[in-house]
Amino acid sequence: MEIKDLIIIGAGPGGVTAAIYAKRAGLNIAIFEKNIIGGAVVNAFEIENYPGVGKIVGSDLAMNLMNELDEFEIEIHYSEITRIVKNEDTFALYDNEGNEFFSKKILLALGTKPKKLGIKEEDMLFGRGISYCATCDGAFYKGKDVLVVGGGNSALTEATYLTNICRTVYIMTRHELKGDKKEIDRFLSKPNAKSLEFKQIKSIYANPKVEKVTIFDTNDNSKEETIDVSGVFVYVGQIPQTEFVKDLIDLDARGFIKVDSHFETSTKGVFAIGDCIIKDVRQIATAVGDAATAMHYIED
Repeated sequence: MEIKDLIIIGAGPGGVTAAIYAKRAGLNIAIFEKNIIGGAVVNAFEIENYPGVGKIVGSDLAMNLMNELDEFEIEIHYSEITRIVKNEDTFALYDNEGNEFFSKKILLALGTKPKKLGIKEEDMLFGRGISYCATCDGAFYKGKDVLVVGGGNSALTEATYLTNICRTVYIMTRHELKGDKKEIDRFLSKPNAKSLEFKQIKSIYANPKVEKVTIFDTNDNSKEETIDVSGVFVYVGQIPQTEFVKDLIDLDARGFIKVDSHFETSTKGVFAIGDCIIKDVRQIATAVGDAATAMHYIED
């Protein structure tokens, strides 16, 4: 029975950084990724606030991460860890294929998944007009009118990307646009960009694909209007992918992981970094910084 020094779950920027640090320290490690190397980075149209790489397409950065894992000959498993059991001095991990693995320590770099709007038509219309990834699905709406829901940097960046493809791009938020001024100005400078602040979706009409959206004013619910759109792109927040560790470590009410200043969880030997932990800023740079700090203490 092989016992790893460290198993890393999640191969986004944080997880890959941790793997590189661990390998350089001579640890016997493995990294698990249920989807694709790079995590949510893959879906980003452009990244331009990460130092040293300039402006880069998300999929290109993900490829760079993959190449680094190959360069360091890091063991990668493309499967999903679904259960972790703490033994006396090791952890047993089980994946969705029925395999069992053992490790002295665990690093959770689980990331998040898109939060849904919470309207009744949402699941039924996924893939028929509702999307959570403009970079993935934007080409299907070439020359059409679309609505982006959300007012942060992710929504603004993807809405700007869609202005290059679609006829009209509405961006709608329950409050006011709250992204960086540069991102707001860049979107609003596009001739086919329209901002809908203090608005919220009431219902979506489809036949069988999305055709219209009814929205209401968040300051006055009686004020409603209908806009014709073929697609709705949702960027209203993220949910941590921590359900399978809820009995192993302490989470907050939203499911984010509680960690100390060393990035260790409530269970000794289990560490967590990146978007899945309780923190104020969730960026590539902070995930990478979390990994570097956590690995300092894991190596010790």
